[in-house]
Amino acid sequence: MPDKALKGRLALWILLLPALALSQQRDDFLRPFFGYYDSQSLSTAIGNATVAAGQVIPGRSSNPANLGLSRFKEFQLNFQHNKFQGPQTNSANTQLGGVYAVFPVAVYQGSLVFGGGAERIVDFTNAFQTQDRQVSEEGGIYATELGMSVEASKNLFIGAAFNYLKGSDELSTTEPDTNSLLNPKYHGYCFSLGFVNRTTANLQIGGSFQFATSVKVQDNLTTWHAASPEASVSETWNYELDRPMVFHLGFSLLYPIYSLFYEMEWSDWSGLKFSSDEYFAGDANEINREIKHEFRPTLTHHLGGAAHLPWLPLHLYAGYQYMPVPFTGVYASNLRQSLGFGASYLLSQQFSVHSSYSDYFWRYSGKWEDYQMLLFGVSLHF
Repeated sequence: MPDKALKGRLALWILLLPALALSQQRDDFLRPFFGYYDSQSLSTAIGNATVAAGQVIPGRSSNPANLGLSRFKEFQLNFQHNKFQGPQTNSANTQLGGVYAVFPVAVYQGSLVFGGGAERIVDFTNAFQTQDRQVSEEGGIYATELGMSVEASKNLFIGAAFNYLKGSDELSTTEPDTNSLLNPKYHGYCFSLGFVNRTTANLQIGGSFQFATSVKVQDNLTTWHAASPEASVSETWNYELDRPMVFHLGFSLLYPIYSLFYEMEWSDWSGLKFSSDEYFAGDANEINREIKHEFRPTLTHHLGGAAHLPWLPLHLYAGYQYMPVPFTGVYASNLRQSLGFGASYLLSQQFSVHSSYSDYFWRYSGKWEDYQMLLFGVSLHF
């Protein structure tokens, strides 16, 4: 049994935990949406500029209408290795990136294509260390998607997709006297609509709307004194986050030897909404007021290119992402960026392998940090 002093500390922690739950930081509310994205090697290789790239980059994308451009059945399997590097510490993680399948259906005219699978869309690998504090984070969110696309009229494809989101995170904090483990669990959904138009033989234009994403969060916080880990205190609270709509628009230029891709992504983060039956109405309103005051709209740019070597069944890819953050004061120029490279090789008419490497980089509180993502995948075409 703990001694009287420890009992006193436990009682104090129990009194403080509700206050801690109400003193969450903006990172808590962005966590389900602000990790490192995608686990499909070809998409990351072109900087996720996929809104009009379905003819070259099959599978899950930011625009479900891309499915309508597929003429063959395909099954993809991707594996993922991630590494975060900070000025004093680093963290690595390896897991299944996801699976995705594309199924065209024979129709009298036009096209009808279904797609579905489960892919890791957010990764939380992170770590940092100060003189008296060490933090490590590991987890992610998977999206289980069901989508379809039809050729509504000649060269105009319309698509829709529904995603069920599920995942968890483990944020471990070690301090001289007190340690803690924050273990949020997430589940939610989102729905998107999009179009792709073959404007000319070489130009495609695409756009999509990802409607408000609703995510329910169950935060589990366990705290214990470093000298008495058996005397831990736990608290759980629940809330819901509604991310505002995301708009994607872009184009692709397609030529026999090379292709170019561009996508812009806009969202007004000040419209992020917090709600909970476990919080007083005044506290919830105050949180939403702070979100509206601190967050801002962002316009992300995705650029990509592909080279198709006519004398080899080899394709090369490269991409760049310009990613403003939705708040100011921590990231240099309020910005993250990434560079990506990749390749795919057709081993036979039915089997190909593909891989990509992406490096996200930024300056956080004046110090360089980066996140590296290595993906390897295989595809069956039939």
